Amino acid sequence: MRFTIAVILALSVVTAGSAYAGPPPVSISPIVLEGDLVTGVGNISSGFGASENHSVNDFGEWLVETDTNNPNSAIDGLILRGTGFNPGALFLQQGQAMVSPAGATLSSFDSVNINNPGNTSYNHFLANTGGTNNDSGIYYNDDLLIQESNIATAAGFGPNTPYIGFFETKINNNNLVAVMASIDDPNVASTVDRAIVTVNPFSFVQTRILGEGDQTLVALRSITDFETGPHDMALNDSGHIMFVADLDGATTDDSVTARYNGSGFDILMREGQPSAVGGRNWGSAPVAINMNNSGAWAALADLDGTTTDDAVIVRNGVDVIAREGMSLASIGGVFNFTSFGSGSINIDDSGNVVWWGDWNDPDTTKDTGIFWNDQLIVQEGVTLIGGFTLSAISGVESNISMSDNGQWIVFEGTLSNGLDGAFLIEVPEPATAVLALMGASLLIRRRRIV
Repeated sequence: MRFTIAVILALSVVTAGSAYAGPPPVSISPIVLEGDLVTGVGNISSGFGASENHSVNDFGEWLVETDTNNPNSAIDGLILRGTGFNPGALFLQQGQAMVSPAGATLSSFDSVNINNPGNTSYNHFLANTGGTNNDSGIYYNDDLLIQESNIATAAGFGPNTPYIGFFETKINNNNLVAVMASIDDPNVASTVDRAIVTVNPFSFVQTRILGEGDQTLVALRSITDFETGPHDMALNDSGHIMFVADLDGATTDDSVTARYNGSGFDILMREGQPSAVGGRNWGSAPVAINMNNSGAWAALADLDGTTTDDAVIVRNGVDVIAREGMSLASIGGVFNFTSFGSGSINIDDSGNVVWWGDWNDPDTTKDTGIFWNDQLIVQEGVTLIGGFTLSAISGVESNISMSDNGQWIVFEGTLSNGLDGAFLIEVPEPATAVLALMGASLLIRRRRIV
């Protein structure tokens, strides 16, 4: 049985001299729940606390990767596809035959993405390819775009440069696919090199954006690698790409968060440079980054100095939404944040930022939640879903995903009856009704912490 509820969490404290509107009204329902039966495969098993992959578009169409209790581990994993609060249907399954390459089967999933037209992109691991040097590939729907061991066709690579592996892939609403790839470029001394590549899924044209060995970002400083986690790259509809690179030379300023703008590169944050917090510089590589279709961006970033207040949720490099060691009215105004986890950061096309936080409430059953800007919209130990309390909310890896328009949010958690699941939040018309509800928008209320 599935439940949909309206959640409106009141603020318990309003700080002196500040006026906060209440959080946006949201509806929440489980969309994939432990114990659900997938006909012909088995029952959904636990594992959402360890972060399964998921994605959702502006129309509430979602993909959720999960495992089942099928005793055959070669076919127990799957991806469900659904819309809104309706049950999902089997979409992809481990062990299924692939259209390409011939004879290959789907071994396991890595990145999972869906865009507004309903098209998908993935990094799949493959079986029955005849070797271990060609057992992964980048896919657009069922079409194989690049297979491990393929020779790169993009200009800018050395001759006969092979792809030797893949990390994340992203797809925008124009169906452009971006890939964080591992290669072996003979022009680069190391045997495992990294590059960001885009692929047109209709013409199969590859474009090299940036790669190891380039001195494009900072004069006389070569790129030695890129951050390769699931939230270390973002692609928008303009084809702009946000990423995190590591440079050679001094380790005090070698981490750079940058954006490819279509013709060049913008430095957004650099280790050792002044941050949004007065007297503190940016520290090492951010935990997570994201970017919307207008180019606005958000990061779960790191500051130099003391580790008790070095984690920060920041928008566009200047607007501090939350910082380790600070409080918000929406958590009572008396507790302080202790962590923002190691999961995702999300920013919609109106600039609203959605994130996970943990604070020092002595009642540890109620000390984590999901925030919409500075408003708490889902809280551990408080939010009810179908008569059960949400007893845990994942704060790691692929814990939260959000549609471009901000209307749909998928998150992972556990109910008080012990069932793990993926849950869908609907925020009604976030670009209009919710911003009106918020009054003075956080988009124009910029706060600089000093």
